[in-house]
Amino acid sequence: MGMVVKSVLSFWGKGGVGKTTISSAFAVALAERGYSVYLLSSDFMPSMHDVLELPLTYEPVKVMDNLVVEQLFEDKIIDLWKKRFGDEVYRVASSIFPVGPEIIDYVAGAPGIVEEFTLYYIYELSRNLTCDVIVWDTVATGGGLRMLKIEKEFYEHLGEAVKLYLKVKGVLDKIRTGSEEPLKLIDSWRLLAQDVLSFLKNASHFATLVSRPFPIDFQVAVRAYQELSQFVPIRFLFINMVSFSGEEKEYLKKFEETFEGKLDIFRVPRFDPSPRGINALRKLISEKDLEKIESVVF
Repeated sequence: MGMVVKSVLSFWGKGGVGKTTISSAFAVALAERGYSVYLLSSDFMPSMHDVLELPLTYEPVKVMDNLVVEQLFEDKIIDLWKKRFGDEVYRVASSIFPVGPEIIDYVAGAPGIVEEFTLYYIYELSRNLTCDVIVWDTVATGGGLRMLKIEKEFYEHLGEAVKLYLKVKGVLDKIRTGSEEPLKLIDSWRLLAQDVLSFLKNASHFATLVSRPFPIDFQVAVRAYQELSQFVPIRFLFINMVSFSGEEKEYLKKFEETFEGKLDIFRVPRFDPSPRGINALRKLISEKDLEKIESVVF
């Protein structure tokens, strides 16, 4: 099945740069231009509902015409993983070792499962939702990179898992009947991980880096661009909270020198206090910037 969603816009950046605010403002602006938008946050320290001034909810909620918002939570992701993969994991594990269904909870708590399934969840949304664009507010840069690396390692290790499975089966001399199904399951997981990685690199996925014109933020943005580019096609850079003071001018110039010709660069002025609520968010994305991004994405 091809992608039902036309485009995915993901927003990446270190904590505190305003990534959630920018992605929310962008979603509001697109919705008001008539696009159907699904705004999703996979940051498990939720702030999107504060930015939008909405009550926190586990389920997707329509907040205005053309805009649906969903906040992901770690416990929800684990429950969804159990429903989707729990039985399959049990069938594979129990074909090798004398384990009961409790193995599902054990594996669900393993490091990396939440990150890996979060990507799968977003991949499935892109295939099953009918909307113009998913605007995806990712976890802060360090967690986002970990999430991407885990998916890549998961894919690579699954190729070896089949060999290990066969070796263990031989050593234990397990009953041969039904042994083919676990092998098929392991291989299906590998192919699914490959599909998720391909989805991240898809030409319909536009990654946006969010930063601020400060020394540490600039250094993090440079490193994040280098590492993220291995997994996702980064197209835009939003420099947030710009007030054009002396030091800021210096780092705005550094951003331009580093990313000119690589990314489309946009500057968002500082607002004090930080925008909260749909009316305030309308001020963030200029009509000119929105039209430029729109011409690329759609």
